[in-house]
Amino acid sequence: MTVKCLYLQTGVANAVDDRILAGMLLEIGTDPLSGVGRIVTGLLVSAQATPNMTVLVSAGRAICPTPASDGGGYAVISDSAVTVNVPAVSTLPRVDYVALHVNDADYSGTLYGAEFIVVQGTASATPVPPTLPNGYVALATLTHLANASSVANSAIAAYSGAYHEGEWAQNVSQSIASGGDRPIQYPVYTYGVPTADITKGIATVGATPDARFQLNRAGVWVIDASVRIVGATAAQYGLWLGDDGAGTRFASALNSQGGTANPEVGVSCTRRFPAGYSLVAYAWQSSGSAKNTDPFASCVHFRANWLHY
Repeated sequence: MTVKCLYLQTGVANAVDDRILAGMLLEIGTDPLSGVGRIVTGLLVSAQATPNMTVLVSAGRAICPTPASDGGGYAVISDSAVTVNVPAVSTLPRVDYVALHVNDADYSGTLYGAEFIVVQGTASATPVPPTLPNGYVALATLTHLANASSVANSAIAAYSGAYHEGEWAQNVSQSIASGGDRPIQYPVYTYGVPTADITKGIATVGATPDARFQLNRAGVWVIDASVRIVGATAAQYGLWLGDDGAGTRFASALNSQGGTANPEVGVSCTRRFPAGYSLVAYAWQSSGSAKNTDPFASCVHFRANWLHY
């Protein structure tokens, strides 16, 4: 099929055409024929009144993508709460997703119909969320402690991977040498689960981990970053936002605020970026000796918010 028009008086429509029509309501992905599932309303995940190894998904509506990158989707309506079983937890912690999935024998298997299911992560001393298969819409994350025998509301977080914004912060100090540009590390995600629109990695300068942010969604982004330096009184200090590799600068700020023991400085920019572009926030100070960052109250942070194409 090259060009197809839905629904002409003399045309023939089938289930594939219906899926393509529903697929037009998906969140657009970087591939023009793909889409990201989205919750239209409801489908909130909560613990049972008496917590056990099940969770409750409220009534609601969603658009679920097909497992193939064909632009198709399913309109799913759930008119009552549904109980979902959670697999037993071992002696190690684990992170799961509660997800919506549509079984469609047109693609694989023999079943037809929507279901709520737990996508189970790998038990580990430092667990991470599992990879969400194609054709699934995540509704929430479940963070299980070792040997957990029930799922409380405190273990449930609304899934933010379908959101187009993210914020990372520092939780430990980082040394900033005098007179040189140093990529700032932002290791801690503050929203619960990182958005798929942004991938964090290692910055080229100094092979600095947790400092490079790749924007996976093309369009207009609002980016802001900040840093706080300990003991930089009477020295100049600054921060600039640029591409990975210390080349192009998009925003910069310099402050020589005398008498401030722990000065802060921030930068921001609003501009269009292509999918796959990587950004780094670089700090600089001129005190003559290395100074540490001060991660007080998430004041050392990196935020990215996608606006539109």
